[in-house]
Amino acid sequence: MKTVADYMAEALRNLGVTHSFGIIGKSICPIVLKMVDCGIEFIPGRHEASSGFEASGYALKTGNLGVAFGTSGPGGTNLLTAAAHAKANNLPVLFITGHQSIKELGIPQCQDSSSYLADLADMFKPATLFSKLVERGDHFSTIFNHAISLALGGQRGPVHLCLPFDVQTEPLEECRIVIPEREALVNYAHLDRIIGAINRSDSPLIIAGKGVNRSGAHQELVQFAETFNIPVVTSPGGKGAIAWDHPLYHGPIGVGGCKHGDDLLNRSDLFIVLGSRLSDMTICNLKAENHPENLIQFDIDPTFVGKILTSSTIPVGGDLRDNLSLLLRNVDTAAIRTRETETAVHYAEELPVLPNLSLASVMSVMSDLIPYNNTVFVDDGSHGFNAVKWYNVKKPGSFVFDAYFACMGNAIGMAIGAKVASPEETIFCITGDGCFMMLGTEINTAVCKNIPVIFIVVNNKQLDMALKGMEKTTGRIDGTLFEVPLDAVKFAESLGAAGFRCETAEQFASAISEAVALNRVAVIELLTDRDEVPPTAHRTLNLN
Repeated sequence: MKTVADYMAEALRNLGVTHSFGIIGKSICPIVLKMVDCGIEFIPGRHEASSGFEASGYALKTGNLGVAFGTSGPGGTNLLTAAAHAKANNLPVLFITGHQSIKELGIPQCQDSSSYLADLADMFKPATLFSKLVERGDHFSTIFNHAISLALGGQRGPVHLCLPFDVQTEPLEECRIVIPEREALVNYAHLDRIIGAINRSDSPLIIAGKGVNRSGAHQELVQFAETFNIPVVTSPGGKGAIAWDHPLYHGPIGVGGCKHGDDLLNRSDLFIVLGSRLSDMTICNLKAENHPENLIQFDIDPTFVGKILTSSTIPVGGDLRDNLSLLLRNVDTAAIRTRETETAVHYAEELPVLPNLSLASVMSVMSDLIPYNNTVFVDDGSHGFNAVKWYNVKKPGSFVFDAYFACMGNAIGMAIGAKVASPEETIFCITGDGCFMMLGTEINTAVCKNIPVIFIVVNNKQLDMALKGMEKTTGRIDGTLFEVPLDAVKFAESLGAAGFRCETAEQFASAISEAVALNRVAVIELLTDRDEVPPTAHRTLNLN
């Protein structure tokens, strides 16, 4: 007779899951071993948070369910950060944690996950779309089906199941698992209002957010912009929604943005927001008196739609790509207002001149040095916003950056999971020395499983974004300097990776070429000028 673990492993395999990520332990062994028996490869991590990020990178690349697991107690709490990150990014990840056997509840035990100590089911609730302790085997199918339908449903996002040891091993005579099918969730209600609002606008502006990248709506974005002849700017997370040299692209806005893009933001009478929450990282330079008269906001998550600006709002829920396709199929091109747009000049800003290696100058040439078929995962910090401002995205959708939850170190695991899912791509991770010292040991996971990601570690011997921000606002820099700085090359080599140290642009170009040719895990350390001012200084504390 099959057990709960048997049914769950088979269901995940039938969902198309090929890899799982996590750290093994007694309480989670039954389901993990059954997944391996079903042909789902297990990628053992070095920290559960990184395993969670790897599952998110896998989900992002496949568009399918990612799976991450941890043991009970601290194994589960270590996964929480990755779960919150997945929720902020609408990534469908199933987080599975272990639990002491139900029959042993109430007995003090090592790594307790129950309500007597660390109640993981409750802890995960605000960080996921659904979190549940499965207390009986005959409840499993109903709970599992519900969880998966939410993870892969309209909003998409992480879910969590806490599985006691004895429930995993409980035999079941039958277990009905329903594999959800993707439904096109489109909004027909506002088509005429949208086209009417665009035609009445004298200066419309498309703000392309992370949702364009998550839904894969890159072609639809270009077609939409070209059909109505509307300029496009990108939020920090929306970077890469459109190729950098498209004539309608006017650059990034907000933190890491360009003055030209922010100027457009402040003189437009209609914002067409595609998959952006309009967080402070995006609209920090928008003045309150310049909120547009009208706002059209496409978002799969209605939480913040129409609630950030004072504009009259037309909300459009559902999948962004499906909605744009619907609109484009039904638009009467003869009825579209003819308008001229100004020339995009967002890259006219001069690179900083510094005595030492400038990160801005490195980012501005990097896309010319790497293969076209790539994806670049970017960690949070000054290096991330330098990449937002200066990196030239040639392949739409190939730049992944989270400025919303903004978890340091997430890109390290994301890049590994993405490479597992897309081995034919060249995968890069741009991270900082602060991020690297948090979760850099995950490089050993990539080495041991032969997952050839190229990591670029920006080493300025400090928590640069925090330092520059604190220095500006408080005049102090407490806790931002590394008195004993990281030696990323030695660290990488100790974990089995190839290491390159670069102090000049020429050394960087050579290291990129050699690392790509090696086709193994490589770490390129950039010793950059610690006095370089990141493109974050213009962020204010007031949204308006």
